[in-house]
Amino acid sequence: MSSPPQWAREGGTSVLVGTADASCVPAGCRGIAVRIDPQFSRATAFVPVATSRDVIANAASTKRAAFVVTRIVEHFSVQLKGSVETIRLATDAEEPFVRSRLSEFAEVLDSVGLPRRLGETLACWPAFAIELNVEELFDQTPGPRAGTAIR
Repeated sequence: MSSPPQWAREGGTSVLVGTADASCVPAGCRGIAVRIDPQFSRATAFVPVATSRDVIANAASTKRAAFVVTRIVEHFSVQLKGSVETIRLATDAEEPFVRSRLSEFAEVLDSVGLPRRLGETLACWPAFAIELNVEELFDQTPGPRAGTAIR
């Protein structure tokens, strides 16, 4: 994978958000949706308020985060690392996007055996939006290129 994959900006992906505190103690949570600009230089992950306390606290204090975006069925995966520009409550106008991405993710989970109704019960709203200036982009697909920089 030599260039950023288009699929990372599409729905139906798994999104995980990771941070660490000042002592390098990690925290992570499931993101529900991610928006990535065409150049992969900025990304916004939407994380549920209900499950993201430690991630938000770490991102606010260290200004660092990583987003991992995965296509589950094909098991393609990329990691975006960078500096946190903004953490804010997601707006009402963003709610349909977040809910549609949860629905698309639930559909993918259904295709691999987890009933759609269970995927749709994941906490998703209200949500925080973590806006990231992407500084590093890595191929995380299992195999010989896992961990290599993209670009």
